Amino acid sequence: MWRVDQVFLARRGMRVEVTCSLVNDQGGLRNLSITAPTDDPTQAVRHAARFIAGKGNVSGARQARVRWTREQATTAQDALIRDRALEDEFLDEFEETLAAVRDQQR
Repeated sequence: MWRVDQVFLARRGMRVEVTCSLVNDQGGLRNLSITAPTDDPTQAVRHAARFIAGKGNVSGARQARVRWTREQATTAQDALIRDRALEDEFLDEFEETLAAVRDQQR
């Protein structure tokens, strides 16, 4: 099973691209990208959380860090700053969708 480790946001015109970095217990790493149909970062992370949790092979997103990509940061320090409000939005939506998927599988 995979889990979400980090979430990166990047503006692409009028949309927000969300890249989720997934890791597993064997040390595997893979990235899933989705372009949200909105320019609102909150709606974009919620959209991405529904997409990732709906895959069915991702077990969790606890402690997933959300941050903007380097080209979106104005200084090097900005690239290190986590967006905790968006982290909460992502985790809430992920957990809700994952619970719904698990209920359907029963």
